[in-house]
Amino acid sequence: MPVFFAYGLKKIIKWIIFFGAAFSALILFYGFFIEPGRIEINEISITDDVLFQFLGTTTIAHISDLHIDGNPGKQERNLLDKLRQAQPDLIVITGDMAQWGKNTSQTVKFLQQLEAPFGVFCVLGDSDLSTGRNHCVFCHLEGNPHLLRQFPVVLKNSFVRITSPQQQGKSFFIAGIMPREYDSQTAFDILSDLPAGDTPVLFLSHFSFAWNKVKTKRPLLWLSGDNHGGQIAMPGFIWEILSGKSDKEHKAGLFREEEHKWLYVTRGIGVTRSFPFRIGVPPELTVIRVKQKNNGK
Repeated sequence: MPVFFAYGLKKIIKWIIFFGAAFSALILFYGFFIEPGRIEINEISITDDVLFQFLGTTTIAHISDLHIDGNPGKQERNLLDKLRQAQPDLIVITGDMAQWGKNTSQTVKFLQQLEAPFGVFCVLGDSDLSTGRNHCVFCHLEGNPHLLRQFPVVLKNSFVRITSPQQQGKSFFIAGIMPREYDSQTAFDILSDLPAGDTPVLFLSHFSFAWNKVKTKRPLLWLSGDNHGGQIAMPGFIWEILSGKSDKEHKAGLFREEEHKWLYVTRGIGVTRSFPFRIGVPPELTVIRVKQKNNGK
């Protein structure tokens, strides 16, 4: 091999390594500092005549996986701005509000800034339980375990009824499940405890795994998070291998199993401490509206 060619090849390889390292550094910088702050408002329309009869034009803001790390900061202020822009009737949160092992009371201070005409309801996620008894401040006033917190409402294997003035007083249920007792039987038991009838259920669960296992005749809109949309854009088969999540089939998005049985899995807002990156999967504030079919009009 000529000397000049060998020298030129080595130089090319060095440049390839240099540009590869520089490109990787830029991607990491973007994934760590830029994309996690780019909260998108993702508007979802669900066409279901039965759900519309009860929910009408109710606007639901779905938040998940905040993973607030210490004192609320720029990310949380951005989320508040997005919520004011969306003007929801109802705010629901599907867990992992606090970062793993972090001060949950700071997270509660942020949650108390949320407001909506129909209320703010949430369920806990596994990271919310990671600080032992400190997670009790989600449900009880700090320093006084005998008094329940009135805002936001934490649903712990329980449900509430919401009456919609937009639909001539018709109502719907909001139910929620605890992550430690998460299985299809517990979800079924919660649904079985609801008063008899065909009133729809907005079911909040940090995990989505039991959605396709639970059978109910009621119209059901199940909302979950946990997966963070994968945090990095990748082919589905790679996600299934690497994720280690309980529900690999429903990474993110809207799913439908039966005529009136729906699931929405949000990409969430935050990132975990062990993997603080988002690349091609920006955080999401989901705004859900139910609409009627056009019926050919």
